[in-house]
Amino acid sequence: MTVTGPRIYACTWSLLPVMGPVDAARFAARHGFQGLELNCEPLDFCPSLVSEATLRELIAIRDGEGIGFALHDDSTVNPATRLPEEQAADDEKIRRLVEIGAKLSSPVLAIHPGVVRELDGLERHGTPFVTKRHDREDLARRGWHLAVERIGAWADMAASAGLTLVVENEVHTRHTTAPTAEALAAMVEAIGRRNVRVNFDTGHAFIGAGLAAEFAALERHIGHVHLNDNARKVSDHLPLGTGQVDFPSIAGFLARVDAALVIEIFSPDRPEAAMLESRKYILGVIAAAPASSRIPGDTRT
Repeated sequence: MTVTGPRIYACTWSLLPVMGPVDAARFAARHGFQGLELNCEPLDFCPSLVSEATLRELIAIRDGEGIGFALHDDSTVNPATRLPEEQAADDEKIRRLVEIGAKLSSPVLAIHPGVVRELDGLERHGTPFVTKRHDREDLARRGWHLAVERIGAWADMAASAGLTLVVENEVHTRHTTAPTAEALAAMVEAIGRRNVRVNFDTGHAFIGAGLAAEFAALERHIGHVHLNDNARKVSDHLPLGTGQVDFPSIAGFLARVDAALVIEIFSPDRPEAAMLESRKYILGVIAAAPASSRIPGDTRT
């Protein structure tokens, strides 16, 4: 049966302690995942360094095993930077990611909303100090508007390759341009591109206003999901079902949404087992969703 709803993806970030991207793709295919999210970071899959041979291997696994790919930038591009040299480097990295995404037939490129680095200059050892020369709210507002402008330009670049940019809820990140779910929703709406949506991270939502509140603010914009559990007001990225995130409360959405559900967990001592156990847990949650919220014909367990 062809599943037209949620697609359960593994991710290289979770499997990095024991395998690289090609072996992670083989792991995903061997264990029946619908796809793999490639975390674009310097250790394994830096877009400026990844070889054509690696891309050919991934394409062969995609074509031979029928899995999909998604790309996730590892916080290295910053749409809110005002430094010309950083802007040029970020534009080049996005260009290369779009190129790689097109080769791998990835439907999405996940990015972060950016940070306002100017606010770092108004702190000493992380503690803000008083000054009349600079207005913190004005700096934050300018960073938000710059992120809107630059993500819009990147979205136009991505559209040429059929990619959607999904912007992650990063409420836990210091000086983020989108410190609330409402600010992120407003950002996506201000960008005004059909190929800009939200990457909804369940653990980050738990840290912020809470899963229910952040989900309510962002649901209409969600085009990609990072699934991880949490027990504290820091980003734990625990295996699913081991923390306090109320996954059953969004089970209906997970059962019907046409998006990748990426298991993005941190369990370096047993990454493979934790990935498989987390999938079993979330599929159980989805199976228990009310029948009215499930996709017709979907009988996954």
